[in-house]
Amino acid sequence: MYIRKLTYKKEDVDCKLCTEYRGKKHPCPHDVCPFIAERIEAGAVTYWDAVNAMISPQYRFARRLPKLAAEYPGTFFLDDRHRSRMEFLNTQLGYIPGRNTPAYYAAMYLLTANEIIYWRTANCFCHDGIDFQYAILRGVSTYNYALYRAALALTTDRQGVTVSELDDTELIGDEVFRLIINAMLIARYGLTVMKLTKGDDANDS
Repeated sequence: MYIRKLTYKKEDVDCKLCTEYRGKKHPCPHDVCPFIAERIEAGAVTYWDAVNAMISPQYRFARRLPKLAAEYPGTFFLDDRHRSRMEFLNTQLGYIPGRNTPAYYAAMYLLTANEIIYWRTANCFCHDGIDFQYAILRGVSTYNYALYRAALALTTDRQGVTVSELDDTELIGDEVFRLIINAMLIARYGLTVMKLTKGDDANDS
């Protein structure tokens, strides 16, 4: 028996239909929408909306977010090769319930960003998940080490890239910062988040 999975549409997630809606004068009591995952699926959320909902403004690195949103190219992938590497690895590994979590995909996204980090970490992906002891880190660049540590933090209890490091534009350049924030979005909301659009004047919100 086939049961169709509900796919949300924009009209399904209109704020006026929400149980939290309080009228025109005070439409929502929440600073961050509690149903943003459903709104992302429906295509009713921009990249800036999702990032802004995930990152608290109390973090110093939040000052980098408006520029991140303004320069969002409309895709999470750096280029077609990044997309191909992730799709190939995902196809090769297949789907295993309990393993293929949003955090797992977030790590895969980071560790397929370029050919070098992919070569150094491809053996870490296994039947049971990700075993980072197989990563080849000798002589790794600062750029790729940041990707590795971010993937580590998203999938284990070990410390990854710190908040202060994310605020350091010299240590964590704009491209690496974007990759890490994108991976955090995937870990929080799942692969659906990769369909986010830029929207209009996102950084002016």
